[in-house]
Amino acid sequence: MSICSQKIRAALFQIGVPFASSELIIMPPFSENYSAEYVELRMASAIARSRPFVNGYSGGSSVENEGFDALAVPTLVDHEKGEVVADSRLIAAYLDRLSEGRLVPLHWQNRVWREVAIVDAIPHAGLFYGANPDGDDRPEEIRAGMLGAHNKKIELVRSRLAGLPTDSALRDAYEHKIIKEEAGRGFISAPANMRGIIAATQNSIVQLDQRLAEGKGEWILPDGFTLPDIFWGVSLFRLLYLGYDWMWKDCSKVPEYAERLFHSPAMRNGVINWPGHPPGKRIERLGRQ
Repeated sequence: MSICSQKIRAALFQIGVPFASSELIIMPPFSENYSAEYVELRMASAIARSRPFVNGYSGGSSVENEGFDALAVPTLVDHEKGEVVADSRLIAAYLDRLSEGRLVPLHWQNRVWREVAIVDAIPHAGLFYGANPDGDDRPEEIRAGMLGAHNKKIELVRSRLAGLPTDSALRDAYEHKIIKEEAGRGFISAPANMRGIIAATQNSIVQLDQRLAEGKGEWILPDGFTLPDIFWGVSLFRLLYLGYDWMWKDCSKVPEYAERLFHSPAMRNGVINWPGHPPGKRIERLGRQ
């Protein structure tokens, strides 16, 4: 269910490279991504050495905007090259280099990364964990599962932290995770915050509609299906699943664009038909196979 992992799986299917998926249960009471072995692996990435740890919460999960979360997913391991890459944008760039520009056409690089930054800034974490104060349309399983989720995560992180040696280099990562989850707990409990991120998300959809109207093709770029389409496809699918598809009801281009995305092979293979996604009445019509 990690939206960032969904982006990377779709990208992997798009470029057609073989990969293995090491599935982690990221929700309490398991939270396998809190294990010291996994955090140590993630700390071996270049971004862990170059970016500050996450130190707050605004509803999003972008490293660029929030800081580095060493207890998050996804993490890519290239066993042939001995590389560990964390953060969905950096992983996507890595996969683009592997595929010699299949995800990010060279002459469109600036536009691609601007579009990806827009999608990355959408506060999906807040929309997933927090309720719309004006009517919660999330699936019942999500509404029930998210009650007290931040408290459970904080408790588990503290337990893992207590089990680390006093001189462990990982302690800082765990302490900043607690800061993030405590801030997240307070953020989603404030109706004004939730209304704010809902309005910001709808504004992003309206602006997407305007850009699509200015274009001439079926996808974001004239070159065809590329990385921005993957990121938008995953984002729109998550919004549909959570009951926020009303955001594009009055748009002229986004509804058809979303349907094209949902039926693309990358989205079908990496997200919609990927095993383990919980059911929802809004995604039933997509005929998961």
